[in-house]
Amino acid sequence: MLSNDFNYIIKQFGVDVILNDETKTRKALLSSRRLKDLEVNFDDRVIHTNFPIKRGDTIKYNDVIYLVYSDVQNKRGHEYKAIIRPMNNKFKFTYWTEGYFEETDPVGNPIWIIPPQQVTEDLPCIAYQEGSPTIVGYWIRQPEERIKVIMPDNYITQQIEINTKHQLYNRHYKIVDINLLQPGIRIFTMEWTTPD
Repeated sequence: MLSNDFNYIIKQFGVDVILNDETKTRKALLSSRRLKDLEVNFDDRVIHTNFPIKRGDTIKYNDVIYLVYSDVQNKRGHEYKAIIRPMNNKFKFTYWTEGYFEETDPVGNPIWIIPPQQVTEDLPCIAYQEGSPTIVGYWIRQPEERIKVIMPDNYITQQIEINTKHQLYNRHYKIVDINLLQPGIRIFTMEWTTPD
């Protein structure tokens, strides 16, 4: 009974969203977080759906791409509910596509039907400065020297490696840590560096 009522509310009052790379829209309810729960630097929202979602999924609403940021283990009564955060930043990354082959030559080399290609993309991400000043040896590290970048855990982001350099907002950063403790997302810790 409650499930039917929830589905009716979604049908009547839901907004159109796109899940991940789908082309067809779905209906979902979006609400703002309570003021006491907000991290002031982010426009987090709560999504309520009747379809399964998980941490690391992306939700497109009004041309803004959001990341499902909180963990979603199971349906909560009649709905799936999660916190979503806008991915307003861009991470430029060059990677290789997988390519496709069905057979190999006599020495084991693939005979490519679709060869791997090098692609450069601006990946949507969440980026923010990390914490407060810290003392490292005899140096004081300012918070703007270190940032966190959060992206979905997928084939493309799994190719981003530690100790590689990347550019965000005309500054060069080096990846010093990759946090995989929250399944579905990758959290990169990056520090200022000099360009190559």
